[in-house]
Amino acid sequence: MTHAAMKRLWRHGYLVAVAAVALSTLAFYPGRDHFAKGQWAILYLLVVVLVASVSGTRPAVLGAALAFFCWNYFFLPPYSALHVADTTDWLALVAFLVAGVVMGAQTGRLREREARAVAREREAEAISRLSAYLVSEVPTHTVAETLLVETMRLLRAERAALFLPGDDGALRPAAVAPEGVPPPDANEKAAAAWCFAHNEPLGLASPPHDDAETPGVAPDAKDLRPDGSPGATGTYFPLQTATATYGVLFVEAPHAARRPEPFARLLASLANLATAFLEGQRLQAGITRAEAEREADVLKASLLSSVSHELKTPLAALTATVSNLLESDTPWDETRTRTELQAIVADVARLNAGVGSLLDLSRLEAGAWEPRRDWYDLDDLIDTALDTIPAGERKRVRLSVPADVRPIAVDFEQWVRVVRNILENALVYSPPGTEVRVAAADLGDRMELWVEDAGPGVPPEERERVFDKFYRGRRVTGRVPSGTGLGLAIAREIVTAHGGTIRIMSAAAGGARFEICLPVTHDAKHEKEAGA
Repeated sequence: MTHAAMKRLWRHGYLVAVAAVALSTLAFYPGRDHFAKGQWAILYLLVVVLVASVSGTRPAVLGAALAFFCWNYFFLPPYSALHVADTTDWLALVAFLVAGVVMGAQTGRLREREARAVAREREAEAISRLSAYLVSEVPTHTVAETLLVETMRLLRAERAALFLPGDDGALRPAAVAPEGVPPPDANEKAAAAWCFAHNEPLGLASPPHDDAETPGVAPDAKDLRPDGSPGATGTYFPLQTATATYGVLFVEAPHAARRPEPFARLLASLANLATAFLEGQRLQAGITRAEAEREADVLKASLLSSVSHELKTPLAALTATVSNLLESDTPWDETRTRTELQAIVADVARLNAGVGSLLDLSRLEAGAWEPRRDWYDLDDLIDTALDTIPAGERKRVRLSVPADVRPIAVDFEQWVRVVRNILENALVYSPPGTEVRVAAADLGDRMELWVEDAGPGVPPEERERVFDKFYRGRRVTGRVPSGTGLGLAIAREIVTAHGGTIRIMSAAAGGARFEICLPVTHDAKHEKEAGA
């Protein structure tokens, strides 16, 4: 027999008891004259046990009483009468009735316990499945919809809704089930707001407790509010922990009063699941916010450290130089004055470069410095970048760019900045007298440019971090001049804005090799050919 059929028989248990006794009596009647009168009691006991195993205790007791009268009326002389000719038959009748009631009650209790165990197993499976879903990384709205669908199925509810507070603190329905039903009305919203504010269930006679012998029933909320709280039908359960209330779970289940114990237990379990999910969301948001604040603090510290050194140092030098020039008791000839003025120019240039780097990076990150692309020869870009480097350092750069490298579509100013920043980095970390090699290759669908230095190289664990703002690496020695640590960060932002990539590898000579890859689209190829 299927589970659905058993549920239907359970629901109509009294009819099953009447039908079973009536049908068995019709089946037994033709053999009345062929069997002893006491044997019918055993057969009727089997019928009572069958009714108990199918429909429970109360239908089994009814079946025992009906079997008592049928045995007396149809199978004990005189027939078709409720009195008996042999007074000893009364003892048999009473014993039969007691045995039938006891056997029916015991069997019915076993059946009811089995039914409750099966129901709890199904509920546990559903709650376990829902719990596994709630810990997955899914949006809150999707979780709310799934929770309400499972709530309606487990509680046999007609409607369900999840109320959550908005940014302004007002309680609003975050999800409603089933799909297409009208949203909660004003009375239901007011009842949910009262439940949220007072942290008390509405529609339950008392909150469900594990140690409660008698669970609360689920009458209408309006029947429970002599204190003037909103009158609205349905059940409202607050989603609360010891420290906070996160929302309200609303369920409209007309059959709740018929089965108060599983309703109260399941509603509390589902509410606890929803509360655990919302608590987890809050904790995750707090962790994310704390991590962001920590990273912001680290960035602020790095920025302050960089600014204090890179901006205050040239300012202090400028102040000292200008103060010396203003000293009236110190004789100044033209040579010394020119030397001091050259130092001032160098400090101003250094200060300007630091401020410019900060401004350029902020413009790139904010999207305010968008590339204005045009077609340029790679040689022109590299030559312009070399012109910004001091002449003494420029002689250390060796170019190996093939003559057949096609023009590329880039922002001229930005790519000159990229090449200059990488060259300056390579020259700084390469020992004096060593060369820095610049090469390129046209690979058809992409163009590659790389710069190799003869420095100490970059460890694998630092090859991504060197592109972070203000990071200068662990192998920085005292001979390497300080800087803002923004050059490579700016280079990566510009390359990324052009759809390219930049990475660090180990050079053949042991130094660092910076590789820039710029994809060339099919349309770009045709445009270049047309331009040529």
